[in-house]
Parts: sequence; structure tokens; C-alpha cells
Amino acid sequence: MFVGLIVVIALMTFMACKKDNTNGLNINYQYSYYPIDSGHWILYNVDSVNFSYDQIHYFRDTAHYQMQAFFGDTIHDLLDSVNFRVFYSTRPDANSGWSNPYGTYGLRTLTTLQAVENDIRFIKLIFPPSLNTSWNGNLYVPYTGPSGPYAVFGNWNYFFENTDTTITINGNAYQHCIVVSEVNNVNQITKIVRTEMYAPNVGMIYQEWESLCKCDPSGNVLLPWDTAATQGFSIHMWAIAHYP
Repeated sequence: MFVGLIVVIALMTFMACKKDNTNGLNINYQYSYYPIDSGHWILYNVDSVNFSYDQIHYFRDTAHYQMQAFFGDTIHDLLDSVNFRVFYSTRPDANSGWSNPYGTYGLRTLTTLQAVENDIRFIKLIFPPSLNTSWNGNLYVPYTGPSGPYAVFGNWNYFFENTDTTITINGNAYQHCIVVSEVNNVNQITKIVRTEMYAPNVGMIYQEWESLCKCDPSGNVLLPWDTAATQGFSIHMWAIAHYP
């Protein structure tokens, strides 16, 4: 009886110490790299180009516009995970009215930031950011192979290329930024590159996404991509204002 009581007390002491040690951890997950507070917004300039080819002429359909990401209320689910709403609107220029907003959502867990884009869930960030840490950001993409509808998302490998750098965009210097390389698959025929940059207390401040192919067998693959690409797209967007 006495021995059993000692064992129980020892176990209780061990569990209490373990709990105290766990609670004593002070991890800075650095959630500020993707603020989800209601009322937060970011304004971007966007340049996009669609590439096509009709066996004779190369076509470049260019567009320049502005896009705003506005964050709505957050909702805690049954697991106490923070779900957030974000609404995107576009306009041709600063003097034009906004389009009707397109609403989507995301989820912030203890160690991940998941965002839904065009009904596809991506794991955009890992918390806390650590240099060269890699992850499968396209884990939830229904990829079915190189001939499937989501072929462009095959063989991506997300990693932190930089976790403390200064980035100057549109005359604004953002300090302590992180750079995420999501994919960088380039050869003489195809180019798939997507890079995003994040600033603390702002969120994403820059995105480069290019998916191009020099698919004309008679073309010169040594020519620059903007000259020889026969299909695909190129998108560059950068922050010009934010609140707060």
C-alpha cells in the first residue's frame, strides 16, 4: 500500500513537471508574416502576360491592374484552429471602381498557414520560419500526373530561401522579410517558377509566378523566354500599400 502510494506520488510529480516544462516553452511562431486580423488589407499592382502561338505568330496578351486583399472576420473551429476569410477585388487602375469581391478562406494551425486559391488548398508557410526548411505545400492539390488538370503543380518543393532580408518594393523598404521558393523547375523547354516574399505585419509583398513552354519544335530554345515561349503565363504582383 505504502509502495503503491509512493509510485502514484512519483508519477503525479513527473506529470506535473512535464506539464510545467511544456507550458514554460516560449516559442515565437512569427505569425506576423501572415496577419489575418479583420480589417487588414494589402493593395497590389499586377502585371500578367498570356503567351500563345499559332504556328506563325507569337502572341503576348498583357494586362496591368490592381488587386486588393481584404481580410474579414476569423472563426475558431471545434479544434480551436483559426479560420479566416479574405476577399479579393480588382480594378484597372487607381481611378477606377473595384470589381465585386471574390471571397475565399484559409486556416492557420499551430505550425502552418493554409490558403485556398481557386478552390485549391496550399500550405503557404511553416511556423516558425527556418532557413532551408522544406515542405510539401501542394499536399492537398489533387495532382493525378503530368497529363492531368493540375499538372502544373507537380514536383513542387517549398522551402525558405531567406528568413531575414530587406526587400525594397515601390520605394518602400521592408525589413526582416522571408522568401519562399515554391517551385523552380527550369530546362530548355519548360519553365515553372513561383516565389513569394513576406514582410512582418504586412503579409505577402511580392509574387512571381511563371509557367512557360517553348513548345514549337522549330523554334530556337536558346532565345529568351519572353521571345520564344509559345504557351503559358507570367504573373508578377507587388504590394504598394497596406493597412495597418
